[in-house]
Amino acid sequence: MRRLIPKWIGGSAKKGKSKRRTKRRSAWTRWRRPALFSLIALSLIAGIMGTTYWAWSTGTVSRFTSAVQTAFVETTMKAGLSVRDVLVEGRSETTRGQLLQAIGVRNGDPILPIDTRAARKRLIALGWVADATVERRLPDTIFVRLYERTAMAIWQRKGTFVLVDRTGTEIGTQNLEQYAHLKVIVGKNAPRHAPALLDMLATAPPLMKRVRAAVWVGGRRWNLRLDDGIDIRLPEENPQTAWTRLATLERDRQLLKQDIIAIDLRIPNRLVVRRRGDAKTGRENST
Repeated sequence: MRRLIPKWIGGSAKKGKSKRRTKRRSAWTRWRRPALFSLIALSLIAGIMGTTYWAWSTGTVSRFTSAVQTAFVETTMKAGLSVRDVLVEGRSETTRGQLLQAIGVRNGDPILPIDTRAARKRLIALGWVADATVERRLPDTIFVRLYERTAMAIWQRKGTFVLVDRTGTEIGTQNLEQYAHLKVIVGKNAPRHAPALLDMLATAPPLMKRVRAAVWVGGRRWNLRLDDGIDIRLPEENPQTAWTRLATLERDRQLLKQDIIAIDLRIPNRLVVRRRGDAKTGRENST
């Protein structure tokens, strides 16, 4: 038979007294052991916390981590994991210098520590780049895919000219002479309304080619300037109808070849024409 309680050793003590002492000893043991374990655990935790605080406060952990990282990077470079090539797709307008500066890598740099997310953010900050992906292709190549913007118009704003795309995003001011074929738009918030205007103008291609600039007037409507200096005043409502009417008159009657300086289409079903000679008298002819 196995003893559940250890035999008491107490010399010549009486049997009854021995049992009472055994019970008292067992009760003391049941209380003392858990308390002792808790005390030991608390001491260990305090010791670990104190050691950790000392390590951080003295910079030991930081120096150790830095040393490990440095050793790891050196090992990867010895294994051939360093930049030897940068491959790019989708680059048309972004210059090589802008691209390399944004990626921030040089030949021979370790490839694993390169932060591809940060490089992508820097690329998107470039005016021409709408989106981009940056990938490591081990062992030695960085691959970049660019999604560039398409210039819609040249926005004249506060005396300066800037390229914008169909979302109204500013692209930049460099090499504007390459985009002289684009329409110049003028006015506050003009880029926001320009896509609808250009789509409307495109319904009459021969006449659209003659439009050089468009002014967003009062946040409500457009005035157009043609290549020969003629001003076209479009209405706020139903500008498409007015534009189609003007295109028909030009096709059938060669209206724009007459000696006129302005055409007002703001009044429905009426065409108001100002001729060059009328500028002195202030007269306007309507049809």
